[in-house]
Amino acid sequence: MLLKKLEFVNYKTYYGHQEVDLYIPEDERKENGKNIILLGGLNGAGKTTILKAILYILFGKRGMTETEYKRLFSNVINNTFFDEGGRECQVSLSLETDKGEEWNLKIKWYFNRDKTLSHEQRSLDVKSAGSKFKRTVQIDNIDIFNKFIDKIIPYHAAPFFIFDGEEIKDIILRQNSQEMKDAIHKITGMESYKQLLEDLHTLKQSIERQLARSVSHSSVKNAETELIALDDSIANFEAKKEKIRIKLRSQQAAVDDAKNDRNEKMSKNSKSRETIVKKQTRVATQLEMAKKELNTYYSDNVVYIILGNKISKLKNRIKKEKEISQNRILQNASLNPYRNFMDKLLNQSINPPLSPVQLEQIKELGKEIWIQENDIRIDVSDDFEEIHDISNKDFSYLSSLPMKDKNQVTNYINNIERLTQEYNGLEVEIRNAPEAVNLEEENDTIDRLTKIVGELDSKHRLINKKLRDLLDQRTVLKNKFTRLNNQDSNTEELQERLQNVTNTIAAMKEYVTEVTKLKAEHIRDEFSSMLKVLFRKQDEFGKIEFDINTYSVRLFSDRMQEISIQERSAGEMQMISSALIWALTKVSDLSLPMVIDTPLGRLDSYHRNHLINHYYKNLSEQVIILSTDTEITSEYVNLMEQSSYKQYMLDYDERKKYTVIRDGYFDFVRV
Repeated sequence: MLLKKLEFVNYKTYYGHQEVDLYIPEDERKENGKNIILLGGLNGAGKTTILKAILYILFGKRGMTETEYKRLFSNVINNTFFDEGGRECQVSLSLETDKGEEWNLKIKWYFNRDKTLSHEQRSLDVKSAGSKFKRTVQIDNIDIFNKFIDKIIPYHAAPFFIFDGEEIKDIILRQNSQEMKDAIHKITGMESYKQLLEDLHTLKQSIERQLARSVSHSSVKNAETELIALDDSIANFEAKKEKIRIKLRSQQAAVDDAKNDRNEKMSKNSKSRETIVKKQTRVATQLEMAKKELNTYYSDNVVYIILGNKISKLKNRIKKEKEISQNRILQNASLNPYRNFMDKLLNQSINPPLSPVQLEQIKELGKEIWIQENDIRIDVSDDFEEIHDISNKDFSYLSSLPMKDKNQVTNYINNIERLTQEYNGLEVEIRNAPEAVNLEEENDTIDRLTKIVGELDSKHRLINKKLRDLLDQRTVLKNKFTRLNNQDSNTEELQERLQNVTNTIAAMKEYVTEVTKLKAEHIRDEFSSMLKVLFRKQDEFGKIEFDINTYSVRLFSDRMQEISIQERSAGEMQMISSALIWALTKVSDLSLPMVIDTPLGRLDSYHRNHLINHYYKNLSEQVIILSTDTEITSEYVNLMEQSSYKQYMLDYDERKKYTVIRDGYFDFVRV
């Protein structure tokens, strides 16, 4: 990963839009050895602001409490811009990944008029290599964003790549802490080995579960044989069912033929005297019932039939009167405030006095305005006259009066007339009808055939039941067969896979052990060689170790007595920490930019010279150094110019109270 550009918009001491171009072209880095970006500024000019802005853009609130966040970001908006009425500020960082993608990470902070932070908003623009288009994503889920960032620069690795030079000694002081172990694991790639082992154990457990569920081929074969036998039984029963169905259809046809013969003979019998007499008796009964129904209906409803129209008109009238009465009550209630107001108004002394006609006109005009202004939609007609004065009980009684239609009486009379005519017609047929026909032989034939059909139907239902049972058994057996067949993973193959995974885990553990030793030796060698380069006292240490168990550096004197690192001077601890960072970056597979604030402040000229000559120009392809004027003096400018691609000056204007970023470095570097 390479940083490309850092932009401020009214952020802290940076007023307006300020930006720093941090990008170093590949040919400058690899061919000309220009890997350093130098930013200089006096104390308070905004150097630490740059370092913390980069850290926060990448990692957000991780590593800080909510209280620390509010304290650090409660005053990030530039004071001059806020006094001018501004209420938001912004920081953005552009970077380039090893895939050639360009990311632009942006954070905006929003403030209220009391200069209190209301909220912040993150967004990410991603442009693929060779593409002119970018896609913008609003960061709503910070956990997903963190995983996204950790793909290019893990959070635990940040202290080794972005740090304050004056606090670098804390790295060596945090040795043997869990945080330090996790960070070294991440940087050196040991975390990936650990994850690989976890994945292998998960795979092993999966294969073991498959073995536990697996079955032998014989179980599948037995289920298959049972299924074939069941299919044969089903086929036999289906054949029997088909034979009975054919016989049943034939016998049913015979029954239908016999019934047709009987019905044809019965059609002749329908004209017999006995049949007509029975029909006449039935009609006489219906006629008597119809007359009774007419008398009952007429006696119960004669009043309602005669007064039907008047009852309907009365109901509509009293309903309308009730609606008008209720509307008047509602309107009066709505107009009561108006009347009270008008009474108070018109009781006041008016000079000259208004005439009664004028007073009435004012009341009527005011009433219309009041109704319009208060949206009173109750319409009461003044022309409608209420002619009934009835109680609610009487209203309910009158409203529930039934209304009977005279057409029902007409229907009763028409039915009686129809039955009377039918009865008289049957009387004439009785006198001319023949004797009855004998159907006993036909009925016996139908009964005999129906009995055969019943027996066949019983057999058909019994076979159907057995067939359904067999089909249900086949469904269950098929499911069992499918399940067994799915479980019939080749047991031998699974056992072989399990053995392979077990062997791989054992080999991987051995590999991790050996790789850990190799990495520890690599870290020790790189640490030792760089420490000897940086330290003034070349024979200071007789032995240097990197403890695999604690992931910590141990130093021994020439007499093999362990030296306490904590007792070294601040400058020496900075050299030791710098050597450890060198070793870890060389062992890791990460190629990340280094951002270092005030790296040379505590060092004497010897150590400062060695850091510039042998350390920073070989540490990374991009090293961003934030320094004061006392760190890189004119004595070291030539050394820095050989390796620095760009130099910037953070120029703080005391009068305007803000910093301007310009090219150059104090008074030493000329651009």
